[in-house]
Amino acid sequence: MGNKTKLGTIISIAFLVFSMSLVVLPTTSGAGSITLTPSAQPPGGSVTVTGTGFGASKAIGIGLGSEITVTGEAHTPTGTGVGPWMTKTNHYPVKPGSVSFHSNVVGSSETDFTDKGDGTFSTSSTYDAGSYLNYVTGSFGRSSTMDLSASELVFTVGYKYYQYNVTMSATNSTAAGTFSAQITLPTTIPNGNYVLTAIDTSGTTATATLNIDNTIPIPEGFSLGLVIVLSAAAVMVSMRFFRKQPNVALTPK
Repeated sequence: MGNKTKLGTIISIAFLVFSMSLVVLPTTSGAGSITLTPSAQPPGGSVTVTGTGFGASKAIGIGLGSEITVTGEAHTPTGTGVGPWMTKTNHYPVKPGSVSFHSNVVGSSETDFTDKGDGTFSTSSTYDAGSYLNYVTGSFGRSSTMDLSASELVFTVGYKYYQYNVTMSATNSTAAGTFSAQITLPTTIPNGNYVLTAIDTSGTTATATLNIDNTIPIPEGFSLGLVIVLSAAAVMVSMRFFRKQPNVALTPK
């Protein structure tokens, strides 16, 4: 019975992994589209994210999970002269269209900047000489028509980010607006369905659903390809095994 049990386990594991390796869930949001391969993995597993319809040669940020809202996050930006005076959010990537910050040149002027969803801000400031926003890195700031070097400057920002930042370093789109990145899932992430969001620096986004399941059994030291090969062999062996079993009449006792 031991060998049969092991054989059955191999078959179950192989079929489960094989079937998941074929499942992809492309979903579009905005101008972009992404596909996840596979679309189900255990915590700590790897997923390949491929995208199309993004901006040409843009940095790509990847967030996983629900949106989290931040308000009143205070920063002291750095810069010289008229700027740019820059800082970055404590969490990133950030959701396009969700960022707003209050610029306080203490004792002089106060101005609000509102994210337009395309990597730029709108403002009514008469001293505005340009503002800056990067959804991937969380960097934001402004320039001014007057020298701020001798001033105390405080930014208070609100924005939305995602539960987990799974951005791989140097993930960029091609000149055709496509990208491919292999992300590693957090080892402590609970089971469930999560929205994975890809964002470029111009605000193009796309989403897809990723299933986290810690019962997915990929044996240690077994590659996916090896498991698939074993599954095919296991099916053939099991079919031959059960064909050869003799018919035994059962006699009631």
